[in-house]
Amino acid sequence: ENLKTFPPAFCSCSLASCKLFELDNTPHALATMNAAQLREILSAAQNPDAGTRNAAEEQLKLSFAGDPANHLRLLSDELADETAPTVETRALAGLSLKNFMTSKDHAQAVKLANDWMNLNPDVRTAIKNNSITSLRSTQRNVRLAAAQVISKIATIELPKLDNQGRCPWEELMPLLLQLVVQPEPGPAGMERKEAALHTLGYVCEEIAVLQTDCLQSKSDEILTAVVAGMRVDESELSVKLAATKALSNALEFANKNFQVDAERDYVMTVICEACVSANDEVKEHAYQCLGRIAELYYDKLTQYIQTILEITLNAIPTQSDNVARQAIAFWSAVCDREFELLDQGDTTECKKFIKGASKFLVPHLLKAMASQEDGQDEDTYNRSTEAAACLSAIATTIRDDVLELVMPYIRENITQPDWHLRESAVVAFGSVMDGPDESLLVEYVEAVVERLVVYLQDPEDLVKNSAAWAINRVCEFAAVAIQPPHVTPLCQSIVETFPNSAPATAGQLCWALYHLANFCKTHDQPGIAGPNALSTSIMPLCQCLMAAGDRPDASEANLRANAYEALNAVLSASDAECAKAFVAPTMLPMLGDRLNNTFAMPVLNADDLNTKNEWQSFYCSALEVCIRQMTPEVLVAPDAAGMTMVDKFMHLFLQVFASQNTTATQEALNAVSCVCDRLEGGFERYMQSFGPILVGCIAAVQETQICWLAVQATSDIARSLDAKMKDFADPFVEVLLTVLANPEVDSQIHQIHDYIKPAIYSCIGEIALAIGEGIGKFLQYWMSALQIGVQTAAQTKGQLGRDPDNYDEDLRFYQDTLCEGLLGAYVGIVHGLKVANITSPGAIDALLNPVAIQGGCLMLIQTLADDEDKSDAVLKAAVSLIGDLAETYGPKISADLQHHAVLTLIAQAKESSYNETIEMGSWAAKKMPS
Repeated sequence: ENLKTFPPAFCSCSLASCKLFELDNTPHALATMNAAQLREILSAAQNPDAGTRNAAEEQLKLSFAGDPANHLRLLSDELADETAPTVETRALAGLSLKNFMTSKDHAQAVKLANDWMNLNPDVRTAIKNNSITSLRSTQRNVRLAAAQVISKIATIELPKLDNQGRCPWEELMPLLLQLVVQPEPGPAGMERKEAALHTLGYVCEEIAVLQTDCLQSKSDEILTAVVAGMRVDESELSVKLAATKALSNALEFANKNFQVDAERDYVMTVICEACVSANDEVKEHAYQCLGRIAELYYDKLTQYIQTILEITLNAIPTQSDNVARQAIAFWSAVCDREFELLDQGDTTECKKFIKGASKFLVPHLLKAMASQEDGQDEDTYNRSTEAAACLSAIATTIRDDVLELVMPYIRENITQPDWHLRESAVVAFGSVMDGPDESLLVEYVEAVVERLVVYLQDPEDLVKNSAAWAINRVCEFAAVAIQPPHVTPLCQSIVETFPNSAPATAGQLCWALYHLANFCKTHDQPGIAGPNALSTSIMPLCQCLMAAGDRPDASEANLRANAYEALNAVLSASDAECAKAFVAPTMLPMLGDRLNNTFAMPVLNADDLNTKNEWQSFYCSALEVCIRQMTPEVLVAPDAAGMTMVDKFMHLFLQVFASQNTTATQEALNAVSCVCDRLEGGFERYMQSFGPILVGCIAAVQETQICWLAVQATSDIARSLDAKMKDFADPFVEVLLTVLANPEVDSQIHQIHDYIKPAIYSCIGEIALAIGEGIGKFLQYWMSALQIGVQTAAQTKGQLGRDPDNYDEDLRFYQDTLCEGLLGAYVGIVHGLKVANITSPGAIDALLNPVAIQGGCLMLIQTLADDEDKSDAVLKAAVSLIGDLAETYGPKISADLQHHAVLTLIAQAKESSYNETIEMGSWAAKKMPS
């Protein structure tokens, strides 16, 4: 925190020219940079002039790229040099050294860690020694910078063990602990003790992220050293504060200690004493420790909860804002844990602390909510906002019981002339919408919502915004409590309020309409909503939301995006009559004209381009929703010039693709898929123009969302074109197989959840089903690709079973998605071959080979039979394939169908909790050869 004086752009700058620094940037010159040059560049990196600063920062990067060992060594020398002319340059050297050893990008961070370990051991030792030396510096900023450097090196080296079980920096933790437990006498010893505590905290924080047990052997000593620094008899405030901060990170490794009553009692006593110390910062971080304990050791809180309740109830109204917020945050953490346990049905593990504390805690929270600051807005974070968040958490935890604690306060204060009380009552009402049973809210909602609508015109801005937020919460969580006759008046009031509302308030009203529309719509026909309580308000709401998006200030508070999100929801709630009388004749032409106008928008700079792209995305998205409301007859009816509505919009969408705007392309792909879905044939007329674009989108694997949507669109088109798909299949099959063979695709499943390869396998099934007799030319390639997919599924299954204690939810989801895609491909191919067999007898037997059966279908079935955690959707798809194979091939593969894996899956399906899966299992069993 003492390094904030350095330029925020450090180590993230772009190349800038600067006449003061025109160094030779060849690798040779950079490799021979000396200490004097480095010091000069570090000094320039702190220059107020951006050009000078950026040029210096770029030279630091080039120096590191040219000779990392020399560069890191020089930085560590500068950090450790007590004779350096300025402290700032030394501290910046440390910050730079730390930044050159890590990255926010995981892959780059791994590379840098490996590069560090590959440095000459003598260089690494010298840098580590310099860092330890700097920890003893007389300058506090240097010590803190050294603490960060040490933590980064420790993060890399401590988890690595040699053949004897020793890590490369075995001596680090004993050295840090010695500085804490046995400090040198005098002020210097206390300074180094503080620095060592900061270092321990940073190391624990970094190592905790890695989820490694490399600190476990030292956890007792670390905890003892840190807690000792927090004791009441610790007179040095900086040491006590550093220890308190360190403990918050060290608690991750205190599991063994928290199982021992005496050790846990000691730690909790010290923390609670720190919560009532004389220093606000110590108190703030002590409460943070309590919050961390609630997260990690909730089940051990029983004997301490009364004491914690007492000190927090005292802190909330009397302590500084930062301390009070952390005291409240403790109870929010308890709520989160109890909600999780109750949501999982684990009522025995839930101690119900919140239920017991709420009658004492809620009055203090309500009072804190009325302590708003003058000028407070939706971005303010203080005692009142923390209390409101905690009240919301309590409502989701104790549910119905919260109403008797909060509603009397709301009734008493919602009409108070003091805006603080009015606003707190409004926020309290919104806060308890999520939790209680909706039926219990009915008696309150009608009267309070009427008052909230009035407050949309309140003279106090915060009251207006909070009223809009509360209406949004009602519509999101308790819309059933809004009686149908009151929907139209509510919508009318919102429409009247919109033009004069601030962007943030208008944004809340957008979300209210979004949730209300989603609640009101019903589906009597596929894609067309039946009459509902919103029907009479569709037209004024659409006009209002379009106007909101056009406001000059619509870029503030994300208003334009919120308005179009709400517009789409309102449009999707249109009934058949509204679609015919308003959406088709008014909205579709208007949105089409607006999209067409974007192609002529001038683009003079990046802002202009972003604005153009944004509008195209909004219009494509809204058009998709409108098209989904149309009947096929409306879409294909020609105008006077012979052009259909679909012709016009496909022409517009093709222009959007030509603009190469990523977000608009995604929305256009969705819109084209919608067109394909709504039409009852005839899409082939657009394939000559659209087909190559779609193939290009599939090939754009670096744009994951576009690639995935393009694959989905290809599946939709295959279903729509049916047998006509064979005329267009070649380039699609080629690009799909090419993407499947790319090892980079789906390599980041923990970051990106739009899985491309599973979608491609499913798409292969759709194409196979569609082209029927044209399947033969692709079958060999598909079988090879599917076999690789089946092998991947088997390998993934093995990975999931390797470490049950660290279950990988992302990998589990990918496995289920992959298996569904593979099963869909096999089912599509079987049915496609059955179609081909009609005109080419014997075509169906093309599947009867080891690659397709033993190395494909059966291997996948075996993997799934052994997978106890597979989803029900996967189980249903698996028995569907078994039934298809049995029905199609029967005696020809009878031995394979008697495999225990096949019988196991059928038995599992018949015992499923889902009727459709049970029925599918029973059907498959009947198809089995006797």
